[in-house]
Amino acid sequence: MTEPELQSAIERRCDCAARFVQTVPVSAPIGVEETWDVVVHIFELDGCEKTNRAYAWTSEQIYTALDIGPIRSPVTAVHATVADLIRQSRLALWGCGQQAAAA
Repeated sequence: MTEPELQSAIERRCDCAARFVQTVPVSAPIGVEETWDVVVHIFELDGCEKTNRAYAWTSEQIYTALDIGPIRSPVTAVHATVADLIRQSRLALWGCGQQAAAA
């Protein structure tokens, strides 16, 4: 993905204008022996009611995060996304186990 594609994803999510600021490399642990190494693009937002900053990166798909609540940096944006992906994966596995037990 290119910077304009990430900018477009941010603008669609926030329904406002985004201006590229910089990129930052981030490494987040996924498991015991795995890490997620990504380059996060930081954007300033103009006209967003929720925040004035957003983050975007790619790893098989586009991920975006707004600078809100506990997400206050590129690092916390990636870590929050990793935690969410792990939680979704565990819920999917739990759901499969529940369906198998019910059958």
